Amino acid sequence: MIPQERSIMIRHFVREGMSKAKVARQFGVCRQTVYNHVNRQGSYKKPRKQRRSKLDPFKGYIRSRLERFDLPATVLYREISERGYEGGYTMVGCFVRRVKRAKVTKLTERFETEPGRQAQIDFAECGVITVDGRPRKLYLFSLVLGFSRMLWGRFLISTKQPELLRCLKEAFSALGIPREVLIDNMKQAVERHDVTTGTVRFNRTFLDFAEHYGFLPIAAPPYWPRIKGKVERVIDYVKRSFLCGRQFTDLEDLNRQFTLWQDTVANVRVHGTTGRQPVQLYRQEMKHLRSSEAIPVYDSRPAQIRKAGRDSHIRYCGVFYSVAPSAAGRPVVVRPQGERLGDHFEVYCGQKLVAVHYRRAGGTHRVTLPEHAAQIRRLTRGKRPRRGGSSAVEFEQIGVAYPAVEVQTRSLAVYESLVGVKP
Repeated sequence: MIPQERSIMIRHFVREGMSKAKVARQFGVCRQTVYNHVNRQGSYKKPRKQRRSKLDPFKGYIRSRLERFDLPATVLYREISERGYEGGYTMVGCFVRRVKRAKVTKLTERFETEPGRQAQIDFAECGVITVDGRPRKLYLFSLVLGFSRMLWGRFLISTKQPELLRCLKEAFSALGIPREVLIDNMKQAVERHDVTTGTVRFNRTFLDFAEHYGFLPIAAPPYWPRIKGKVERVIDYVKRSFLCGRQFTDLEDLNRQFTLWQDTVANVRVHGTTGRQPVQLYRQEMKHLRSSEAIPVYDSRPAQIRKAGRDSHIRYCGVFYSVAPSAAGRPVVVRPQGERLGDHFEVYCGQKLVAVHYRRAGGTHRVTLPEHAAQIRRLTRGKRPRRGGSSAVEFEQIGVAYPAVEVQTRSLAVYESLVGVKP
């Protein structure tokens, strides 16, 4: 039985205009199976629970032996029998034939897409890099257009969702927006992908981003890397042909070299599959990609809530930063541009921008902008709000609070007793 997610993809490709014969070859099924899934109606049956086989504990051993040697089933049957296998030979022979058939008859026909239809994206680990004086993992983000094989990529030190969305925005700005974006089951985009039912639950922020830019997100079925083989092969190509033996001073220098390499090597080479330069095919694909210039920029920065103190400062990443006095004592939203030292972040109180800072090291105690210090001095110098006076109203509006003066109420007899007056 073909899983539901595979059935959904079969019907999707047929709706997109691919011939049923080509779909059958792509998925390794007969054409009648494709017709059955295209015309099927009703809900999917719950997959039958598979029973445990006596051969299950020995399948790993058989695969490892067949990876190194082309052994006949009789030899493998004898070896696992000596290791405690109590089943019959027929089961072993069928399993060995399946393993050998899968090893020899892998799918070799690549799934080609028409211009502007699909882009494939992925992250990959690429070792360690020193950033701000400490080692950080180095990651590669890659986006490949399915028709032209045009590559856009960046090296990063984080794979969090804001970084993913920022890279997608920059890639769309540089290349254009395809109709589909194929991803694996990265947690930045997919919350859950049920193998048995084929249902995919995308992250809400990622869905909002996809709707904003007007592309269809498609999650590849788990444990099926061949469906996004174009970006997988590009990652191997980048590691082997660009990163191996490369010298650079920092992350910015590495990305400058990578951008130059993409323009002068990767996208102008003759591609082994298409036989054409990606940049040549991209000229054909450009008119089928939507431009991102007319689309408002999606704010992918994470929003973090803080409360400004009465001294017009907020605490962020272990440092106190000043805000405009109008935000004192009120909740504010911090939107960081990045996670590195020196990256700027903005602070909003409602819709109003009340501060722009650059991230400092954790040992820094307090950062007060000169304009904020001047405002606080001007509003507080030699002034104390009168009860009910205009200055009290002014200070209440800007959020600068003064400590309340406690007045003790005493009976008049107390004061008369102090001066010796008898009641």
